[in-house]
Amino acid sequence: MAGVGRISLLIDSPLRTVWLAFRGLEPEVRKQITSHTKRIAEPVWQETTREHALSRLQQRVLAGTSRVGVSGLSVTLRAGGGGRLSSGTPTSQLSHAVAFGASPNKQQRVPAHSRKGHPVRAHTRRLGTRFNPPRRGGYVVFPAAREVIPRMASLVVQTTIRTVHELREKVGR
Repeated sequence: MAGVGRISLLIDSPLRTVWLAFRGLEPEVRKQITSHTKRIAEPVWQETTREHALSRLQQRVLAGTSRVGVSGLSVTLRAGGGGRLSSGTPTSQLSHAVAFGASPNKQQRVPAHSRKGHPVRAHTRRLGTRFNPPRRGGYVVFPAAREVIPRMASLVVQTTIRTVHELREKVGR
């Protein structure tokens, strides 16, 4: 599945060799590898999303919330998750429109109370031009992921080999 951003281990590659070796390691060694991988991968992902975010809204909603999850040898790149804007709006509510754009004529329902909690007449309004026009490939996260996935694959291989090598040297002494 090329569009999903996954790398197949069905072909003979260094990733497949590392994955097979990783499965045979002790749990403590695997834990060290995943923690080292996360520590190195998260700044790379955050910097790449920051480079692709052009507007302040993209910076705050997508680049500011970019995180990396590592479990086993699986690296999950996330953006647009937790956090709130200064207006109190959760970033997760805006992340799709900021990442992929939105039609300016789309109707949005306004709640029946103000930010301060005072009752207001509920109504709908146009979304307006605060978001980019819709784009299937996205503006920030997908282009950043296309750029960073090969780097992450290389990082996983290097980190695994380096950690196993360092542990062998430590045991050999």
